[in-house]
Amino acid sequence: MKADDTAPLVRKHVQSNTYIIKDEAFFEKSVHVRGSLITGTHVGFWGDLIVEGSLSLGNRSTVRGNVMAESAFIGNDVEIGGILTTTDDTTLLEGVRLREIDSAGSVTIKPDAVIDRIVAEGNVEISGKTSIGYISTKGKVIVRKA
Repeated sequence: MKADDTAPLVRKHVQSNTYIIKDEAFFEKSVHVRGSLITGTHVGFWGDLIVEGSLSLGNRSTVRGNVMAESAFIGNDVEIGGILTTTDDTTLLEGVRLREIDSAGSVTIKPDAVIDRIVAEGNVEISGKTSIGYISTKGKVIVRKA
């Protein structure tokens, strides 16, 4: 991220190279973060979201494009219109809706998720009732009651 008109919406924790976006912020164009990113709730991205570190996407946030990050922790009721790609582990909380996950690590999914396709190198752990169209993994698929 660069210092521009988004400055009131974004803060940086210098020691950890982590950017923090305030609740209900909105970005019309694609966002590229050279570090980690934590967002508040109800944050909107109309383009792609590229994070060169870990991503923590706040509850009820929306990304219309693709998301790329090293690791991802996706909050409740988040919607991602494109593909979520991670090079490490991914955790999806309750009610997440997205088209596809492509993870080089393991994927943990909480109840009420709606996902069209999952491709993972590690294990896929599913808790509770979910709607998943297709799963491909080199690890195990573990299903638990909620």
